[in-house]
Amino acid sequence: MAEEKPTSKPVLQKPPGYRDPAAAAPAAPRPPPRRQPLPPAFRQPGKPLPRQRYRRSRRCSCCRICCWASAVALVAAAILAVVAGLAYLWFQPRLPSFRLESLNATQLRVAVRPDGTFLDAVTKVGILVSNPNGRIVVEYGDGKARMSVADDDGDVAVGEAAIAGFEQARRNRTVVRFAAAARGVAVDEVAGERIRAGFRSKEVRFVLEVRTKVGIRVGGMSTGKVPIRVGCGPVSLKQGVSGATPPKCRFYLLRWINLH
Repeated sequence: MAEEKPTSKPVLQKPPGYRDPAAAAPAAPRPPPRRQPLPPAFRQPGKPLPRQRYRRSRRCSCCRICCWASAVALVAAAILAVVAGLAYLWFQPRLPSFRLESLNATQLRVAVRPDGTFLDAVTKVGILVSNPNGRIVVEYGDGKARMSVADDDGDVAVGEAAIAGFEQARRNRTVVRFAAAARGVAVDEVAGERIRAGFRSKEVRFVLEVRTKVGIRVGGMSTGKVPIRVGCGPVSLKQGVSGATPPKCRFYLLRWINLH
């Protein structure tokens, strides 16, 4: 009987992507050498510049734009300064002035009662407002005036009055008149006696404060109005009714900057 030969084992096929663990790891491929840019003499006409040079050129363009913008701003500022200077020389603006033109207390009575000392007062005031400008119109808004009696122990308020706004023409002088009244103002007994004696001798002193807004108009253009405060006094009745030079008032821009 013939001897049977052993059959050989079939060879297993390796799956796709199979890697022998015992095999050495393949070396990483080297990157291709970087292409050096050609000199300008060898560069083809019309070929764009490398990316780095393009960025640098764009940065230079931004710098040029900023420089041009700064130069334009400087030129505009210089032009505005020249125009403002010429306008100042042409218009020659001057501040308005205020003087106390008249002051009269038609009533000033001090009454001593069991519950205290009280003051009744009625005052009439005239303020001379002058616009010295020959090319500028001054516009005043509605305001409020406050009258007080000056005393050693502190001012005593004796009434307020509303003042209507008005427009003052060029080189104009206007007298603004108003009356203020107060009833039953409580005062110290000693201060009330001083006020009564001062009224009889016309030595009693008054303090006036006016708060309003002022603006200017040149041609058909008007500016916005800013707050101002005008303070007059202390001034006595004898000064107010005499024929002497009217006391000058203080002028505060924005209610606290003293201009004159």
